[in-house]
Amino acid sequence: MNFLAHLFLADDTAESLIGNLAGDFVKGSLRDRFAPGIRAGIAQHRKIDAFTDSHPQVAAFRRVLIPDHGHYARVIADVFFDHFLAQSFEEFGGETLETFVARVHAVLDAHVSALPGNLQYVYPFMRDQQWLLSYREIGGIQTALARMSHRLSRRPHLESAIHHLTDSRGELEHRFRAFFPDVVAYASAVRHHL
Repeated sequence: MNFLAHLFLADDTAESLIGNLAGDFVKGSLRDRFAPGIRAGIAQHRKIDAFTDSHPQVAAFRRVLIPDHGHYARVIADVFFDHFLAQSFEEFGGETLETFVARVHAVLDAHVSALPGNLQYVYPFMRDQQWLLSYREIGGIQTALARMSHRLSRRPHLESAIHHLTDSRGELEHRFRAFFPDVVAYASAVRHHL
């Protein structure tokens, strides 16, 4: 899962949103490094990623990408999930994507100093350049994948995968829709146990 999906699966509290967003920015043991709610959000993020990695529909989704992109299929799939979520946000979220993003930004803006590590640096770009809203458009996904490629040592040109959102769209969207309700239910269960 990528930024939008992790924020969508979080609780509405600042600590849960921060922790779920920060999951990819925090490595290693959590111990007492963060406030309990942020720690719980990071733990939820990690559990959601493990659940996603083991889901048969996600495996089928990635099989479409693997021939061209190998082990980068996982990263590409995560970003593509945000595209399909953004495109159908009102159906899954019961509100517009714009309303959700505005609310999340308002919460995070009030707690920027609590954002862990590099997230303090990345978040203003995410907000000001409207990354979450841009995921609705194929061009926004292409930009997100290009940004990711730039951060990876091998510079794999992940943005070249964008043609799958046209060529294989029917299958990918079908796999996403078969998977996403399962991860929503799982995230809800995890939140109640953390």
